[in-house]
Amino acid sequence: MPSIIGRPSAKRMPPVARRRSRSHRAYLLGVPLMSLTILAFGGPASATDATAASPAPLAALASPVAAETSPSPVSAVQDIVIEVHRAPNCGCCTGWEAYIEDQGFAVDSWEDPGLTEFKMTSGVPSTAMSCHTAIVDGYIVEGHVPVEAILDLLEQRPEIDGIALPGMPPGSPGMPGEKTAPFEILAFVDGTTTAFGQY
Repeated sequence: MPSIIGRPSAKRMPPVARRRSRSHRAYLLGVPLMSLTILAFGGPASATDATAASPAPLAALASPVAAETSPSPVSAVQDIVIEVHRAPNCGCCTGWEAYIEDQGFAVDSWEDPGLTEFKMTSGVPSTAMSCHTAIVDGYIVEGHVPVEAILDLLEQRPEIDGIALPGMPPGSPGMPGEKTAPFEILAFVDGTTTAFGQY
């Protein structure tokens, strides 16, 4: 993102510790399953015997290789960094960052005193603005957008500037309260908004 002359400098925040992925937990789950396989068939003398004696579905579950060759949605996004610009001391912004990290993304957090100007120079329409603005793989993600919408954005790669959940709806990721209806996510390009989807 190009720098703006006279714009207050954003302050980079320390990265939050990454969570262990579900694929790693699936690998660990294979250890007790293998132990159960060996006990059930009387302790085969070799790995070849164990493979022959074990039923195919159970052997597939017990194999660390099988677990790793079917990555979860979390492990699929572990190398993607979401850069988040937020106002200092914004609690719901940090709540959304924690939610995004729980989904497997890495977060690069910035406290930005010139946040409104950053939104405007990033092309976020005033009617779509929320409390924080994120950048992921060249797209703008404005507000408390659910991860499903972000994954659809990255998969579909439409010719837009980004997506937004305007305001701070109760029950949206990072916000307290109860979700009472699907969230209307907007797409925006050149200052114009259209419907992106319901989540």
